[in-house]
Amino acid sequence: MKNVTLAVLALLAGSAAMAQSTIEGGIKGAGTFTNGHTTIPPVAISTIATVPQIENKGNGTGTGYSFGLWGRKNFNSFYVQVEATYNNYKLYQKADLTIPAGLAFALAGTSQPSGIPANTPTGIAITSESILESVNVPILFGKRFVNDRVRVFVGPNLLFTTKAQATRNTTATIGNTSLAFPQTTSDLKNPNRQDPTQVALEVKPFTYAAEIGVGYTLARILDIDARYAVPVGGIYKNKDIKGYLGIASLSLGLKLF
Repeated sequence: MKNVTLAVLALLAGSAAMAQSTIEGGIKGAGTFTNGHTTIPPVAISTIATVPQIENKGNGTGTGYSFGLWGRKNFNSFYVQVEATYNNYKLYQKADLTIPAGLAFALAGTSQPSGIPANTPTGIAITSESILESVNVPILFGKRFVNDRVRVFVGPNLLFTTKAQATRNTTATIGNTSLAFPQTTSDLKNPNRQDPTQVALEVKPFTYAAEIGVGYTLARILDIDARYAVPVGGIYKNKDIKGYLGIASLSLGLKLF
């Protein structure tokens, strides 16, 4: 975070030395709103047991936050805005699947009753909360309208992951019997290498997103922005994981110079 911030400040300082009247900058904060779905391919947990494909569907909107610095260089017909922000994203998902009872009891770490055959179909319900924290460097190209009060912009957003974590709650239904699994929390940035399910979901230390947005400048010192970003570079190291992640944000920026 420190190195990124220093780089952004150096860029702004260098530009300001060339053209003081065309530079703006300040601080900002935002709320983030994340939705998405993920398809996880089968994962072998032993030589004889495999967790089947999981279709994670969206389970509501995850709310997070963002804060940092911004700087804008204005040209005659467009502007370039560079930021350094710290971000917290939350993603809620749910999945339903059917697995053999033997595998269900093994995953739950519970002894299998003798009266339940190992191949008995077992319904599994999974809810998860995933948290991704990152240092972001958006590089945005925009244009002003309506006496410079309205702005539109687009550009890449560079994401440097600092934390990735998933917490899961799982229940199983075997006929009239319910089985509760222990809640699990996994570090997906530095996964346990002995756990194939964690390794399969390891996230990249760096990725990038495409970002687009609109803004309104109020009283010449307040920027209100609405944005939407999609990580087109992919979040997971496992390229077989498919899905979609969309991140909306609503921010307020204060102009300091």
